[in-house]
Amino acid sequence: MRTSMKRLCSLLVTALVISLGGAPARAQKVATVLIDAEFSHPTSTSAQAIELGARMAAREIEQSGLLGDIRLEIRTSDNRGVSAIGVDNFLDAAKDPSVIAVMGGKFSPVQIEVVPYAHSEKLILLDPWGSADGIVDNGYRPNWAFRLSLKDEWASQAFVQTAKKLGARQIGVILPNTAWGRSTQTALAAQARTSALRIVGERWYNWGETSLIQRYQDLIADGAEIIVLVANEIEGSILVREVAQVPENQRRPILSHWGVTGGNFEKLAPQVSGLDFRVVQTFSFHKPRTEKAKAFLRDVMAATGKSAIGEIDSPAGIAHAYDLTWMVGKAIAKAGSTDRDKIRDALETLGPHEGVVRNYPKPFSADSHEALSKDEVFFARFRAENGLVPED
Repeated sequence: MRTSMKRLCSLLVTALVISLGGAPARAQKVATVLIDAEFSHPTSTSAQAIELGARMAAREIEQSGLLGDIRLEIRTSDNRGVSAIGVDNFLDAAKDPSVIAVMGGKFSPVQIEVVPYAHSEKLILLDPWGSADGIVDNGYRPNWAFRLSLKDEWASQAFVQTAKKLGARQIGVILPNTAWGRSTQTALAAQARTSALRIVGERWYNWGETSLIQRYQDLIADGAEIIVLVANEIEGSILVREVAQVPENQRRPILSHWGVTGGNFEKLAPQVSGLDFRVVQTFSFHKPRTEKAKAFLRDVMAATGKSAIGEIDSPAGIAHAYDLTWMVGKAIAKAGSTDRDKIRDALETLGPHEGVVRNYPKPFSADSHEALSKDEVFFARFRAENGLVPED
């Protein structure tokens, strides 16, 4: 009797739902992209920029209906820029069946340490910022790391070409004692060997150092006509403030890697607009390459409440994460599944994509997990009240 009554109640509930104009709700699958980055870092803005770009893309993907009954979810975790924490966060994410990918932050050393686990756990690693070559050039097949970002090899090519354009024949290099610093040192040395440039010296520093001026002056004493700086916003701002105190005739132009743009660099060193200081970049709202980028700028301004391009923090991180998240959405749709293997395979076979950074004929392939190329690389300079502006 009880069984019959339960069946009758079930039938009545179903009939009631249908009579109210619907059928029982279909369970929705969730595909989660976890952004694991340096959210609590005191001067960094890159993690927040990456999150903004990813969430804007996810919202558009949901509104488009592209994924059907699959919902793309963005979550975050904080690795504080510490490799060991990044590895722990990645392994925790791998245990969650809803997580289909982990998107890293600006610290290449964190992602370098994560790479082996991405392959052992078969969980996609997405890179919208880290430039160390080994993140993607990792020797694993199949490769579970996908990058839409600058690469140290391309940055080093740009350093060499620009130094020669400025008439320099001898360069000095200031580098952090990290995987990122070593990656750039290797790439830059290789580029210098194939050109007429000579690296007269390298000076290394550790995170947390309070002065870099002696290294700068030592390299000039060694004959450096250009200084290549590999730094994030804290160490970069220390050097800029110190160089601003040096007589102008004792200064040398600085070509900087893009780590300085991942934080409050201009606030830490407002003197930068008065120095010959160029930063390698891949994207600028000042000179958008695509029609989509122009519309995207309006959306970013609305989302952030900014009134000028120069006020937007870490713009490349926003654009990179936005394009990369859209590619993940298309890969999920192509796979028709939340299965990690199928999504990884689908990323390698995506068709053309109209993006913000560029238009991509084929973002990735089995042989290339780099969505950008050296053709996107340019130099920009900090201009008072205008932010980072591309050189003409």
